[in-house]
Amino acid sequence: MKILVFEYVTGGGLAGQALPPSLAAEGGMMLQALIDELKSLPSIQLSVPLDMRCAKPALLAENEIIWVGPGQDIMAMLADLLDEVDLFWPIAPESDGILQGFAELADACYTETLLSDSATLKICADKWATYGELAKHRLPAVETRLLNEGIEGWVGDVVVKIADGVGCQDSFVVTADSLPAALAKLTEPRRYILQPYKSGQAASLSCLFKRGQGWLLCCNQQQIVLDHGRFSLQGCQVNVDNPKRNFYQHLVAAIAEAMPGLWGYVGIDVIETAEVGPLVLEINPRLTTSYVGIRRATGINVAEQVLKLLDTDPDLRPSNNQMIPIAIT
Repeated sequence: MKILVFEYVTGGGLAGQALPPSLAAEGGMMLQALIDELKSLPSIQLSVPLDMRCAKPALLAENEIIWVGPGQDIMAMLADLLDEVDLFWPIAPESDGILQGFAELADACYTETLLSDSATLKICADKWATYGELAKHRLPAVETRLLNEGIEGWVGDVVVKIADGVGCQDSFVVTADSLPAALAKLTEPRRYILQPYKSGQAASLSCLFKRGQGWLLCCNQQQIVLDHGRFSLQGCQVNVDNPKRNFYQHLVAAIAEAMPGLWGYVGIDVIETAEVGPLVLEINPRLTTSYVGIRRATGINVAEQVLKLLDTDPDLRPSNNQMIPIAIT
């Protein structure tokens, strides 16, 4: 079985553009973890595009790497590579329809992609659409509104964020009184949504999904810093001992029923509030930073289990149980 593994930042998605060190480091960690897991399985061949500015991942043979230079068209390159492989595993941001675009490219090349379906990717890329889908099924989520809907009925500070942003990208907190002035400074206001600021523990769920079924791999804590009204993710603790685990397993199962197009590895960001309990913030239908620590924390080879989903249900019997810290530099 030959698999095309493509991590957007390190794989040439930014060829010819500046390569942000933090994004390259985070993308490189996910790429290396995926390569490590796939390389431990029998009868797997890899094809991995790699930006010429990035270091060669461990375990990869030179003939498995396709070097990408500044003048190359990554979409054309991927289209050619997709004709030579059995499966496609992209790791890319949902913003600007990037992840969905790769899934649609693979569909056009008749290559199976280890992702959710395109319609579901589109919903998950839009925080307002995601909230609408969750609210329709009465699932706990942070209320989300478009800018023109205002904040009537809300108490306290307001979070302003890009609807299809990734992580803490362009997210900031303002008081209700200063919201009009803050919105007036936005260059593309139609891209933004509003959420009431909720204090609590930022957490994430690492999950597997398959056509209406959902499995919780582990619970994680996110280390998010709010500095001068701006959020930043500093790292995460993977596989924390969370007393809400049973609640989260039921939540994952309910999300699977509500969004049956979810498939493969999915990360779910939540905020654990003291007032009303956990609320979903967003759904990330791709590998996330927490994925990097799961095998060390639990002994579960996540890539192996995702491949199992093609034919059967996953076998999620952990051989280890420890917390693994992941730092984002």
